[in-house]
Amino acid sequence: MDFKKRKLGHLGLERRVRPRADPEPEEVEDIESVDDVTDNSEDNSDDEEPDSGSEGSEEDEAEQESESDEDEPPAIDTSSISFGALARAQASISRPDRRSKSTKDTEDGGSSGDRQGRRDQDDDDGDKKKKAKKAAAAALARANKHAPAEMPSTRQVSRRREVVSTGELGARRQARDPRFDPAVAHPGGRADERAYAFLDEYRESEMAQLRQAARKAKNPYEKEQLQRALKSMEGKRDARKRVERERAVVEEHRRREKELVKQGKKPFYLKKSEQKKRLLLDRFADMSDKQVDKTIAKRRKKQAAKERMDMPVARRGME
Repeated sequence: MDFKKRKLGHLGLERRVRPRADPEPEEVEDIESVDDVTDNSEDNSDDEEPDSGSEGSEEDEAEQESESDEDEPPAIDTSSISFGALARAQASISRPDRRSKSTKDTEDGGSSGDRQGRRDQDDDDGDKKKKAKKAAAAALARANKHAPAEMPSTRQVSRRREVVSTGELGARRQARDPRFDPAVAHPGGRADERAYAFLDEYRESEMAQLRQAARKAKNPYEKEQLQRALKSMEGKRDARKRVERERAVVEEHRRREKELVKQGKKPFYLKKSEQKKRLLLDRFADMSDKQVDKTIAKRRKKQAAKERMDMPVARRGME
């Protein structure tokens, strides 16, 4: 006898299912009925297996038919299954796929998040550089485009000072002369004046040469230039002599006061006005009568011009 498996009908799971409003207890019964149907189909398939004494060709045909039957899903009446049971079954089947998809999304999201983070960091670095350039440009503000750059007066001066120059500037720096180094001695002191006193003789000889050249000069422009240089050197000489006289007056007063202090008297400090008076007396003492009269007339003229400049304009016109 030829035994053939009964072909199961199409389950019809691809059909569109319409939800029905069934009570909850019926869902349990429907699920049990589905389980019974599947158990019955498995029992029938077990009972209908072919015998071992059948021919080889029939067995091959039966195997091919069984393979085709196994490919086809068992026939289940979906009309008796509620929509809630189908939804739960679909959710349980598709759950692993969702998990794998979520992991892929997280991995892709993580890599894309890292890339986005790097982009944001690059943008932040670019913004910081732009802000630094703008701040540097704003620090060197100008009144107009033709004016020189000005540093803001509100900015605090750095307390750090370069004591020993290092780097390229320090390597190229030449040796310093201790005679003119402010770290060794103060420029313009009495020690320098005594050390370079011989320069006064050179200056006197230069002034004599300028006087002789000015007398021999025929070009008026050249003669004027020589006379101007001579007056400049004479003015500097007179200024040095005046400073020397002022210093001598102060030193003489201090010497006298030290002697009086040793005798038990209180010291008297010389005021600026008193220093000027004593300096003027010493100056007139070295002059002749004509020089004194000439100096006094010059001072009176200078004082009158100064008072006239301080006078209002209306009163100037009246006089």
